[in-house]
Amino acid sequence: MKNITNEITNQKGVIKLKKISLVLLSAIWVLSACSSDATTETTEEAVSKTETNVVDEKSKSYNMSSMEYSIPESWNEEVSGENLKYYYPEDGMLMVSHDEIDGTISDDVTRASFIDGVTSSFDSFDLISESEIAVAGTTAYQYNFDIVLSNEEYKTSLITFDHYDGINSLMMATVSNSEKDYSSEFENILSSIEFTDEANKEVEEKAVEESIGNQIVLGEPIELGEYTLTIQKYSLGIDYEGNNALIVEYDWVNNSEDSTSPFMTFMLKGFQDDVETDDVIMVEGVDLGIGQKEVRPGGLIEGAQSTVGISDITKPLELELDELFSFNGTPYIAEIDLSTLE
Repeated sequence: MKNITNEITNQKGVIKLKKISLVLLSAIWVLSACSSDATTETTEEAVSKTETNVVDEKSKSYNMSSMEYSIPESWNEEVSGENLKYYYPEDGMLMVSHDEIDGTISDDVTRASFIDGVTSSFDSFDLISESEIAVAGTTAYQYNFDIVLSNEEYKTSLITFDHYDGINSLMMATVSNSEKDYSSEFENILSSIEFTDEANKEVEEKAVEESIGNQIVLGEPIELGEYTLTIQKYSLGIDYEGNNALIVEYDWVNNSEDSTSPFMTFMLKGFQDDVETDDVIMVEGVDLGIGQKEVRPGGLIEGAQSTVGISDITKPLELELDELFSFNGTPYIAEIDLSTLE
């Protein structure tokens, strides 16, 4: 068996597919075993099963990653996990999965790489059709294959679409020489899909987080490694050379197991017109000594001050806050209208 690609490189970087292809392949292997076992049944057993296969049978509801869907009650559920479920009708198999990826399946390169990964482990395959469809109002992609795996032929339909933190996939496979046709049932399953309020809420929250990013909000605590810093106030000042300065007043908590000083744990920078402003020294009325005191574990400092230079008092200033020793962190940002400060 060929190894299935777990990581795919595209124009935007590495996209981790979390062994999705392996999941698909494993599911078909299970189906292969099931169909082989089925050939040992007597004719009477086969007829009995056919007679009990009711078209308009009742369905059972399931939920995966805030996606609700319905499956015929007679389909056996097996080998299931939180984000991976298999359902087995006679001579068939349905797989439902949710996988996190970095990127979006709507990207042409990502989607092509995903399909290449899926098909790479088949002995052979024919892509019968591919199309863009809608599933519960979401853009989805459908691929219909005739595949050969371990000398067995299968008719396979794969649906995949983005779902807030990754992709959801549904694959229906049927033994090619079987008289069973589950295309109608598969359509009914797709039609039954609904995204719950929880999923919609998570999508909205994610969108808000992405739009806001790491923003500095006055009075809101910020976790900087093992320390908590809360900026309480902005004001204007003048240093001993007459340069304008932004005065930042803050509270600070030592959550670490060692004694240290607040000013040794973070750094503040100012930017105007995308250029860092100059440092200021000895700003009138500012007491830097509060932030330079040693604080034991669990200790709190209130009303400490720091300063940032201002190049042009008539322009907004972007304040950037980050850990002092951080090599890959995302800084916190505040856009400050200097005209509103005193």
